This record gives sequence, C-alpha cells and structure tokens, in this order.
Amino acid sequence: MSQRLYEQLLHDSAGLPQSVLRDVLIPAVLDKETDGILYWAGKDLARQFPVESTSSIVALFDQLGFGHLKLKKQTSKQQIWLLDGQLVTDRLTLPRPNFTLEAGFLAQQIELQTNATTEAQVTEQKKNMVEILVQHNIKDSASDIEPVEFLQLETPQTDDAE
Repeated sequence: MSQRLYEQLLHDSAGLPQSVLRDVLIPAVLDKETDGILYWAGKDLARQFPVESTSSIVALFDQLGFGHLKLKKQTSKQQIWLLDGQLVTDRLTLPRPNFTLEAGFLAQQIELQTNATTEAQVTEQKKNMVEILVQHNIKDSASDIEPVEFLQLETPQTDDAE
C-alpha cells in the first residue's frame, strides 16, 4: 500500500478498517473475480436483510454505510438509481472503485419485493455519484423465492423539542 492510498483511506468517511477490507483486501484476494463475487455477495446480503418498500431500501442503504440512494427514474421494466454521499465520493477517488456489491444488493431487494427476476449493473461512475440500472421482468417469476419475512427498520428519532 502506498503512502498516498494509506492517507486517503485513513481519512475516508468509512474509516480505515472498512476501507482497507472493501477496497484493498477483497480485490487483492478475488482479483478478476471481484465484480462477480461481490455482486452475488450483495444479493445474498439482501436476502438476509429483506425490506418491503423503496423507502426502506433507501434507509437500509444509509444504515449499511453504502451511501445515499435515490430513485431517479422508473418504468415497468427498469429503474435507474443514483448512489451518492461522502462515502461514495471518497470511494470514487480510489484507483478502482467497485460498486457491484451495492448493485447486487439492490437487485435482490427489488426481486424480493416484485417476485420478478431482477438484475442490476453500474452504468455510470462520476466524480461524486454512481448510477445503477435495475432491470426486471414481471412475466418471469423468480422461482427460487421462498416466503419472505421483511425487516421492520428502526429509524432515528428526531427531537422536535429542541
């Protein structure tokens, strides 16, 4: 690891331990398989943390430290999501930022909610934003879906008395 990368990760909003694990160790171990394995790991993670609504996906992305997620556009067959925030901006300055974990997680959440076969891919990475395209086929039911018990997310309480 270079001094520059060390300092960048040390001051990253995710913190050094998470940044080293996610953006240094995993790609070093997985090499060319990083994209595929992280995508399927994201899908598996979503099956462990299923939520029942778009707003819950957005909240869970924040809680998991993936970044701030926003639905930009939606049609009957696809959705375009934007992922941003300081964590995303910090990661985008790294030599090879990878957001396939987030794409897989998002694809599986949508699949669990719609019961339609769903895939996602990162379509654009800009200076401070990542675009994820989610495509699903309502006519193609996800055959391996077992009954899902959706999580009830805890949301931070705001103190209006202040």
